[in-house]
Amino acid sequence: MAHDASHVTTLRVKHRICGAMVGALPGFRSQDVARGLPLALAGEEAALCASRGWTRATGERDVDASTHADVVVARVRGKRAPVSGKETVKTRRRDDRGWGGGGGKAKKAATAAGDGWTRVVAPGSFVSVPLENEHDGDAEDVGSMFPSTRVERERCAVFEALHDEGFHMTSGAKFGSDYLAYPGDPILFHAHYTVRVISWDAVVHPLVLAATTRMSHAARKNFVVACARATDDDAERFETRFFTLEADVELSTNRGY
Repeated sequence: MAHDASHVTTLRVKHRICGAMVGALPGFRSQDVARGLPLALAGEEAALCASRGWTRATGERDVDASTHADVVVARVRGKRAPVSGKETVKTRRRDDRGWGGGGGKAKKAATAAGDGWTRVVAPGSFVSVPLENEHDGDAEDVGSMFPSTRVERERCAVFEALHDEGFHMTSGAKFGSDYLAYPGDPILFHAHYTVRVISWDAVVHPLVLAATTRMSHAARKNFVVACARATDDDAERFETRFFTLEADVELSTNRGY
């Protein structure tokens, strides 16, 4: 996870690591359209960044909620809200604002929210919720790190090879592949290739190749089969090969065969 905007910019602009935003944007109505910080990295992206020295892998330590009793977010309806069973904080009704924090009339907000949302206000200041845990990075044992299996190491080898060729990669799940390879930043370019990682000795049914190739061709992309083969006994180093498949336009038309 990357919580700092400057770090996200460095990863994307300098190192061509896109990741995926998974946070919400406060006050933004369409939360399913745009996302905000933090940035989540795929296993292949995190492994590449760690091997190149762009990031540092750390553990995350769980913290008892009682140690953060001073940070409270609640929805209340009365004039006063209890905190820790003893203390109370003042509340202010938000009837003058629209649903979701945007503009609007009090009648519209009351209709959408029932009795109306209230904001919990600490004495003299608003409540803030930090994006990072103060204990993040304290744990030395980060457990099993990616990649830990042969299949994961093959995926990392393919991802690294494509990255070294200058591509930007994102998930290709919506096209039935492992990756989408872009010639530039995905904000500015469409993907040119859909990439599927297959083990060197794997057996693939021809119908699977035909279906994936047809799907990629319908989206105006080229389907690439990426194969990785270990070059040592410990399967730590891999050799990668790429094969491009194209749909047969003549046979794909509706001619009865």
